[in-house]
Amino acid sequence: MKLNRRTTPPRLADHLLRFFCAPHRLEEVQGDLHEEFTYQVERIGERRARWRYWWDVLGFIKPRFAARPKSTYSTTFLSPAMIRNYLAIALRQLWKNQLFSALNIVGLTVGLAVSTFIALYVWHEFHYDRFEPFADRTYRIMSVATYGGEEISFPNLHESFGRQIKRQVPEVEQVVRWSDGLGDVVLQSDATHRFKELNIGYADASIIPVMGLKLLQGDPQTALSEPGRIVLTRQLAEKYFGDKNPVGKTLIFDKHFPLTVSAILDDLPTNSVIGFRALVSLSSMPTLGAKQQQVWKGGGFLSTYVVLRPGTRPTAVEKKLQQVKSDLQFVDLSAKYLLEVLSSLHLDSRSESKGTRQSLYVLLTIALVILALAVINYVSLTTARATKRAKEVGIRKAIGGQRQELIGQFFIESFLTTTLAFGLSLAVLQALFPWANQALGLQMDNRVLAQGPYWGLMLALWLVCSVLAGAYPALLLSGFRPAVVLKGTTNVRFGGAGLRQVFTTLQFTASIGLLICSLVLYTQMRFLQTKNLGINREQVVGMYIDSELTSQFTAIRDAVRQWAGVNNVAATNTKLFSPNIMTYFMETAKGKKQLMVNALTVDKPFFDMMGVRWQYPPAGWETGAVSKELTVYNQTVLKEAGIRGNPLQQPSPFKGTAANGSPDGVVADFHVHSLHGPVSPMMLSVVSDTSRSITANGGYLLIRLRPQTNVPEALAQLKAIYERSRPSAPFDYYFLDEAYDKLYAKEERLARLFNGFTALTLLVACLGLLGLMTFSVEARTKEIGVRKVLGASVSSIVTLLSKDFLKLVLISILVASPLAWYAMNKWLEGFAYKIDIVWWIFALAGGLVTGIALLTISFQSIRAALMNPVNSLRSE
Repeated sequence: MKLNRRTTPPRLADHLLRFFCAPHRLEEVQGDLHEEFTYQVERIGERRARWRYWWDVLGFIKPRFAARPKSTYSTTFLSPAMIRNYLAIALRQLWKNQLFSALNIVGLTVGLAVSTFIALYVWHEFHYDRFEPFADRTYRIMSVATYGGEEISFPNLHESFGRQIKRQVPEVEQVVRWSDGLGDVVLQSDATHRFKELNIGYADASIIPVMGLKLLQGDPQTALSEPGRIVLTRQLAEKYFGDKNPVGKTLIFDKHFPLTVSAILDDLPTNSVIGFRALVSLSSMPTLGAKQQQVWKGGGFLSTYVVLRPGTRPTAVEKKLQQVKSDLQFVDLSAKYLLEVLSSLHLDSRSESKGTRQSLYVLLTIALVILALAVINYVSLTTARATKRAKEVGIRKAIGGQRQELIGQFFIESFLTTTLAFGLSLAVLQALFPWANQALGLQMDNRVLAQGPYWGLMLALWLVCSVLAGAYPALLLSGFRPAVVLKGTTNVRFGGAGLRQVFTTLQFTASIGLLICSLVLYTQMRFLQTKNLGINREQVVGMYIDSELTSQFTAIRDAVRQWAGVNNVAATNTKLFSPNIMTYFMETAKGKKQLMVNALTVDKPFFDMMGVRWQYPPAGWETGAVSKELTVYNQTVLKEAGIRGNPLQQPSPFKGTAANGSPDGVVADFHVHSLHGPVSPMMLSVVSDTSRSITANGGYLLIRLRPQTNVPEALAQLKAIYERSRPSAPFDYYFLDEAYDKLYAKEERLARLFNGFTALTLLVACLGLLGLMTFSVEARTKEIGVRKVLGASVSSIVTLLSKDFLKLVLISILVASPLAWYAMNKWLEGFAYKIDIVWWIFALAGGLVTGIALLTISFQSIRAALMNPVNSLRSE
């Protein structure tokens, strides 16, 4: 019986029933009550039936009717059962779409591994010297003087300065004086273990507690407290003593001076400015020969650190340091002293290059770009396949699925993908870390992989990638309206072709920009390596002649001349292309201009053998031997001194007794330093080729090897000639071209980083492009079939499928080119000699990326064009 309005049960009673009755009982209870109400209206009348209806409703307001059913299966959003269900669906989706899953996982793996490696290196560089127990109160004293209108910083001070500070400045709690060495030193433990070593330093005993050095063996209180003691690092101890305990054993220092091994140090952290292979007690230095005594008395060779008492203001101590210096005769009275906190020395010291911090920011930006591209790949490919999931979402929402449940499912899929990528990136990073560290020339060891920040970084990247990669697709896919998608369409407004085009353009913009930067870096490095320096460094080996071989120098030189040819051997007192070249502070006679002048001592064959050109040769240069010491300047000296005309007929360009008399000759400028700066003013002292002054403090024979020479065999023969003199120092040599290349170690490392990251960025971009191309082919299968039936050629179909992607690549070239040009122009400002950024660099980068993009999409597009239209139309 159909109820009319007058025979409808009381609405308020129905509302009360719905409020109290459990949902799973409501339909059954309410239906029975409505049938009973209709029956009672016919039997006893409407008025009494309404009262009875109220009574019956009140009868159902009991706990057992309000109780919800107990169930072991919960539909709560984050219940274990639902999570298991989401995981099962996610795994099924990954397996069903293997190509897209592989592209997503590989892209995220590369992005996570590379960005983590870069972030780890940047963290390592920004956390130098944070492990020392007094790092926040430890400062290095820097001497700053003005010379030639420029501020010059000197981090090394005389040994007595530290003693005076300790006495005169009560705010200083502790003083540490340390030097990383005065050049190469020969160490010997027995007849078979004799080697030339670098970084054999000197230090106070206070360096061990203040710098937090850990000893494996020995007493930290006495290790460096007395003269005649040396502390070895673990590597050096194993090199000289093997597995034996070296503490208490004797090591011969500089061929003559016995030192007792007092302790063995644990491996030093790689993120510390304190670096050495061994430490000799500083009090030993005056007893280690004439050279060390001379430096001890008159040289500024020690980095001096102070630990300030808690609460002390560094500025107050700096003022007191100005007063300390006035009591010390060796100090330049024009200098001032500054304190630099220990943790800032690596990146922010006045003596360090300002480009180091900028390089780290550049690398960090690249890391973020690569990670963003990997996430963009995931989002782009996921939204591209949105139409494949639209019906699934529509059906689930039509049968009661909540949006938060769908968001949870898609987030679980994202977390599963990023977790797989995270695990793979972790394995890749752990496996390739030693190789990458060595190949890129980075100063990190494996210990950094065991530190908490590394694992914290990995966890943070995993969570961030999971959220970023999953958020937009989850919100997009879960927002489909079932009434629309079940008709065969979607309501995707922001996840369609437009967004994917933006993503693809961003990816290739980053790739092209990095490629342009890599090409500029390569071109600049080639320019530096091939530029005419005014001196011919090719195929030249420098053989070290120890000062103790001064009496045998002539015999060794003649033997080498006989082996290499008279015109292929020269001598100099200094290693070229190194920071060890002597520098004098001199003042010009005209204008009283202050110059820092490099000084070399060479013999007569040096000029012809090394290809140094004469502007004004000395009188009788071609006919006679050098019978007296000649003073020769380069062109820069004359220019800076304001000398015009023939300089050989004018007074010395410099004031002072050391530069009296006219110059004996002038040579064309040649470089002995990097091309970051202009040619240095240079003074060459030309001596006879039998002069002892060349090897007074150790010198070098420069030998030009003939083309096609077997270099290992030639070095063995030179070693045999050297060892005929029974030297106390081992055979040592260097190649001039290698020494020159080391001047650009930072630039070379930056170039390798850019090359590697450019390749990886292109890989990630091409993975995304391959996925989008594959999806495009799938989505247009029917269209391609119809076009082929109507007579379209293979080339036209390939063009149809490829042109949209190639347009994006061309837009990327237009966007990336000015950005890369600006960035590399800023970088090139650090060189006095540099290339011009020419058009072909942009054309080459654009052509390479376009070619790579064509190769990426050609396989799928050609495959689709060759497909049988019968099969594609049948599948539809």
